[in-house]
Amino acid sequence: MRSVVVGVDHKQPDLPRRAASLVQSLGGSLVEIVCLWVDETAVTEPNGFAVSVDPDIVMSDDRYAADVLDGLNRSMADVGLPWSAVRGAGDPARELARVADEVSAAMIVIGARRNGLRGWATSMVGGTVAGHLVHDQRRPVVVLPERTLGDEDAA
Repeated sequence: MRSVVVGVDHKQPDLPRRAASLVQSLGGSLVEIVCLWVDETAVTEPNGFAVSVDPDIVMSDDRYAADVLDGLNRSMADVGLPWSAVRGAGDPARELARVADEVSAAMIVIGARRNGLRGWATSMVGGTVAGHLVHDQRRPVVVLPERTLGDEDAA
């Protein structure tokens, strides 16, 4: 079974479902969707444990992680493909590449950068996740816009 790694962003909760739809439209029925959400406020220690850079945040009791998993369970309930959820820490591009290597992913799917001033500022300071992946990745990177043609037809 092949895997497709999908970057999860709370601003685009339907992204994993749209990635599954893309995979199915390309004839992929023997594919597992690996949903990865990355806590950018955490770092991974040499022993493999993720710890927050903010001492007030307890990683093992994180409401954000529970909310993300809850949203994934709702969004992916009836997609018709097996899926799993993985949590990463630190740099999203590095974590997506790491997980893709671990599962020998066929491709990585991410959402387009956020609109507005914050998205612009983030891309100006550190670049975009897509930009980092496209230049450093050996596998295809698919960037899904917030709305696809199928979404517009339904509106």
